[in-house]
Amino acid sequence: MTDDTRTRRSDRAAQAPRKRGRRRRWPWVVGSILILLLAIVGGVAWVGLNALTVKNELEAARPLLSSIKEKVLVGEAASAQEDADQLKEHVDAARDAVGGPAWALGELVPEFGQNLVAVRTITESVANVVDNAVLPAVALGDTLSPEVFKPVDGAVNLDAIQSVLPVLDTAGSALTSARASVSAIDTSSLVAPVRNAVDEINDLVGEVEPAIATAKSLAPVLPGLLGGEGTRNYLLVFENSAEARPLGGIAGAQILITADQGRVSIAQQTTGRDFEFESEEFANAQVGRAARELFLVPFGLQSQNNTLTPRVDVAANLTRAMWQNQRGIAPDTVIFIDPNALSYILGATGPITLPDGSSLTEENAIDILMNRVYQQFSDDADAQDAYFAGAASTMFSTIMNGDVDIEKFVTAVQRAGGERRLLVSSIDETIQGLAVEAGLQGRMPAETEAAHEIGVYASDYLGGKMDYYLRTGISVGQQQCADGRRILRVQVDATNVLQPGAVEDTSLFITGTGNNAFRIPRGDLRIFAYVYAPVGSQVLGISGTTSQEDSYIGSDVDYPVARAVIQTAPGQTETAVVDIDVSDLSPKQVNTLVAPMLYQPEVTELEFSC
Repeated sequence: MTDDTRTRRSDRAAQAPRKRGRRRRWPWVVGSILILLLAIVGGVAWVGLNALTVKNELEAARPLLSSIKEKVLVGEAASAQEDADQLKEHVDAARDAVGGPAWALGELVPEFGQNLVAVRTITESVANVVDNAVLPAVALGDTLSPEVFKPVDGAVNLDAIQSVLPVLDTAGSALTSARASVSAIDTSSLVAPVRNAVDEINDLVGEVEPAIATAKSLAPVLPGLLGGEGTRNYLLVFENSAEARPLGGIAGAQILITADQGRVSIAQQTTGRDFEFESEEFANAQVGRAARELFLVPFGLQSQNNTLTPRVDVAANLTRAMWQNQRGIAPDTVIFIDPNALSYILGATGPITLPDGSSLTEENAIDILMNRVYQQFSDDADAQDAYFAGAASTMFSTIMNGDVDIEKFVTAVQRAGGERRLLVSSIDETIQGLAVEAGLQGRMPAETEAAHEIGVYASDYLGGKMDYYLRTGISVGQQQCADGRRILRVQVDATNVLQPGAVEDTSLFITGTGNNAFRIPRGDLRIFAYVYAPVGSQVLGISGTTSQEDSYIGSDVDYPVARAVIQTAPGQTETAVVDIDVSDLSPKQVNTLVAPMLYQPEVTELEFSC
């Protein structure tokens, strides 16, 4: 045996244990990997099974939620208890399914995990709503329904409202939290079934949450508003938009309402014509000289013309002062309502039968109140006022007798407030705060970071009711001129849709006699177009296709204001143009705030050169 042979044998001997050692470790390594793979597969399978559980449980909950919702809305919540018990079981099972550690680990898996996060979020949101909104609502029984806010025989049950306050509070918080959580989910990369589930829950909560949030904020103060802590008074001022005013229309029928311990009743009913003209001293004390020059002599003197200003607080303060001066009472809250708002509310009450036997509906209210009344009582202003008073009191009685769909009524008020057709101004801080929260306080043109804003308002300058035939168009443009100035141009087009052949058959009360102080031919309409320019700008001039003899450039507090004149014959269109220098303002786009009118105009882009 050579040394080389011994060396090779020695090497083999030395290597042999190492080979046997590797063979012993491999089973442990492979086994560990297999166990880990089995754990992952098992975890995924577990998560998959739980996801299926969540899907099945939430799908089973869906019809129960719908059933409970319908029963609560019709005041039959007590009959929904069995549905509520089943709903609780399904929701708890779904919540348990997303609550384990495997689900939490699954949420960490790239791409796949975000779907689990979304499923858990909507499951927990639904469970929160069920626990804190649905179940407490059902537990209240038939006490909880929109009917609790509905008047019965002229009174609202304040004790019933108090009883639902805790549930409205918890339900409102749960729904608001759910809406925030679900709407925050990024659905862009979710798988289709999960994305659809998120969208469905988001839509469902989004449909219910605003109404509950409104009820939550309103219910605690409603007893006080209805005289639970002392008599409250409210003045309803019905505007007549057939004689346009910047706020909406000339002030017509006025109803003073009192609320005492939930019972609401009419204390006084009158019209703007019933008020005497105030003194010059009174007018000058209430409104400044600049405003009186801008809106002319009747402003501050005549109750009907308190709406010459687009400022709700100014109009309300004038109205309140005149009531105090001539009626001995200053209403805490003044509410202005135009005929379009009335038509929306008629959609909630349904047709009402007036004292003369005629029917007023959502569809015919504007035609009847703004035109047919003047045709029917063409030479009798007292009969016209009586008709309007009858319509206003009948609608009020209909609502206070409970003949109204509360959900539709709330929607109608919200729509009217959004269009500035129903406006509220109160010296009571609580009521004013609610008006602001509900968007009923009105507003003036306002600048934002992105845009300047102008205001365009129409005001009748004839004294008839010709604005029923007024159709307007507004065009706005902005140009950088060669001389370095930046000019904003506003064009207002006014069309008179009364046809020439119909003038003779139209009531003189509508058209005027043609021999009035303005010497305007019968059938013509004549308006002032007020353009409120951005604060810090300058009105350069006013032009138009009709005489601008009565045009005027003034101001309303900080706003430069142009008063243009448009006179339009039957079947014709005339135009006024206002140029504004905005060179000193930062370059921005321009938005347009338009006064509420019977027929709202379209605002278009104006191209011009300077």
